[in-house]
Amino acid sequence: MTLSRTALVPALIFAAVLWAIALVTETDPVLGVGLAHRVLESAAIVATAILAVMLAGKLLLSLAASLTGTPATGFQRVIVYALLTFAASFATLRYFGLDLTAVLTTSAIVTAAVGFAMQPTLSSMIAGLALHADRAVHVGDCVLLDNETVRIESMNWRAAIGRRPDGRLMVIPNAKLTEASTEVLRASDAHRAEFNFLGPIDHPPQQICDLTRELVSDLALVDKSRPIAVAPISFEPEQESVRFRIHYWTRSYGERTLIEGEIVRRIWYSFQRNRIAFPHPTACALSATAQDNLDSKLQDAKGLAPDIARALPAGFSPDAAESAAKESRLLLYAPDERLIMPEWSDGWRYLLLRGEAYEVPEFDLTPEIASAQPQLAVERLGPTAAITRLADELSLIIGPYAKLAVMRAGDRTQTYEQLCREVAQEIEEPRRREAFLEKMLRAKPRTWHPGAAIAARRNASGQLASEPSLRASGEVALLAVPSGLLEQFTRRAAAE
Repeated sequence: MTLSRTALVPALIFAAVLWAIALVTETDPVLGVGLAHRVLESAAIVATAILAVMLAGKLLLSLAASLTGTPATGFQRVIVYALLTFAASFATLRYFGLDLTAVLTTSAIVTAAVGFAMQPTLSSMIAGLALHADRAVHVGDCVLLDNETVRIESMNWRAAIGRRPDGRLMVIPNAKLTEASTEVLRASDAHRAEFNFLGPIDHPPQQICDLTRELVSDLALVDKSRPIAVAPISFEPEQESVRFRIHYWTRSYGERTLIEGEIVRRIWYSFQRNRIAFPHPTACALSATAQDNLDSKLQDAKGLAPDIARALPAGFSPDAAESAAKESRLLLYAPDERLIMPEWSDGWRYLLLRGEAYEVPEFDLTPEIASAQPQLAVERLGPTAAITRLADELSLIIGPYAKLAVMRAGDRTQTYEQLCREVAQEIEEPRRREAFLEKMLRAKPRTWHPGAAIAARRNASGQLASEPSLRASGEVALLAVPSGLLEQFTRRAAAE
């Protein structure tokens, strides 16, 4: 808008100056006669035509914006100004007495020939004009082509550039987007999705529905402002299972596959903690055997004893650790999962055996308020990729020597944070060094490590949650110990 105003003022002044010169010099014996006068008059008329095109275009675009409530796109501006320029050129040439009949006849023949040769391009251009006018597709939206989602990266007068799920780019003619029904998935809108899974037939369906609803609503990529429905839809006796369906809304269509993978992962961990048997497509005896094998593998006392001995204070003997493992139950949590204890362990104590957990607000409303979506564990950089990124960022400051510095520091450090602080010493300027560390080491919440005793309490939603509220950084293993048992073994170890 500001550019339009600043362009109109010089055009108006220029046209006014030309008309003033033409009128003042009309009686001049040199500039008022002959070729000189015709040149001045022609220049004034052309400047006036340009001013008229600019003013009419501004008025039309402003009127269209006020009626539609959205600013005109670049493609629409080009079309409007092209039509106005054609009309102004036609009127100017007619004013100078040029016979346009022959020109129009010849141009019509040429246009027809060119039109037949450029029919696909012209159809795409006209389709592009319709798409820009309707605003049906925006950059960032996804369209379904041949049952495959394609994310629109850019749009022009002829085609749209899209990116397929495998990362490859494809050019989509505008005519293809308009010649048939095309499903558009808005980038800014939530999208409804569903997911089916099998649950055991010998377990109350409502308990499975409640557990599944909670684990789905805990995902940051799920729109929690919309209902999440979980219900059984069919019995499948041949597999001794009940089929359940989850209906939920994703914040973005492209995140649907990530959510489905996380649901599968968390259902396994939730079933394991709540001692829910997984369906088995054979006889009941084999199903029970499979579940017993899983329990025995996870609850192996001899396998858990070393972890318990390392987590507890020194002096806790291997025999005492194995005895504690026999009386306790193992609880596994998926990466990024909130530590919610199963109902059967109410009143027990919890010991962090493996993995790390970090403190989070009990009710994190950041995604709903600021549309901030934290990365899932599967989206974060792995250790090798993180170190490669560290070397790349350092090379932008100190040059190619950065990779050698990272390799040398890696032999002397044990954690990623130590590595970052070690290689940051290669940066001489303190301000740039601090900025580098701030970028590489984001502020991290308080972290709980193996050996920490975790308490549990009822939160506002009635769940048996950790105190304070914790999330798993990677896979986390908690040991649920009956109340008083841990203190008993600790006193025995101290006495020994």
